[in-house]
Amino acid sequence: MQVITRRGPQQLSADEFRERRAPYSSTLVDLGTGDGAWPRRFARDFPQCLAIGVDSDRDALRAAAKLAERKPARGGAANALYVVGQAESLPPELRHVADWITIYFPWSALLELILSGDPAIAQILTHLSTDRARCSLVLNADAPPDGFERPTPQSLRAALESSLGEAGYRITSCAMLDRSETPQTTWGGRLVKGSDRTMLGLEALR
Repeated sequence: MQVITRRGPQQLSADEFRERRAPYSSTLVDLGTGDGAWPRRFARDFPQCLAIGVDSDRDALRAAAKLAERKPARGGAANALYVVGQAESLPPELRHVADWITIYFPWSALLELILSGDPAIAQILTHLSTDRARCSLVLNADAPPDGFERPTPQSLRAALESSLGEAGYRITSCAMLDRSETPQTTWGGRLVKGSDRTMLGLEALR
């Protein structure tokens, strides 16, 4: 699979990826990671976890990798890894590696898959998840894509219950979130700062 470093793209074989994961007790996969701030921050707080950000934007991932590859005293995190990929076509090396999957403020095609409860969601989660994985989803409830109603806890649960169940997940909570529950992402900070926008969160366990 293709990973992004400060020097640019590199190919990581399945064996090399297994070696990279071996020192860590768990793995986080952040889908649609954007600027990669969330997995880097998580990696700094939990050095025993390999935190992987997945996105198709190579330029954003390279900027994220530059920050992650700094010395720890300057905010770096050696246990953060950035992978080029799309949710609908994930690298085979990521099969069954994620103990925790985060999808924070998705947009475009991924958001539409979620709001429509597309069966592809089950395939994505099945591909990534370990046997006892956790999935966390947070949406900007005030910005549905064209053709979709503003999501509510009831509509999001109804849309995803079948797909999540097919992937072996059960929904443990689905509710509007307050500002104290904002994920530590760049967009999360921008979303709630000085605004009355609302967030909708869903948690599921395998």
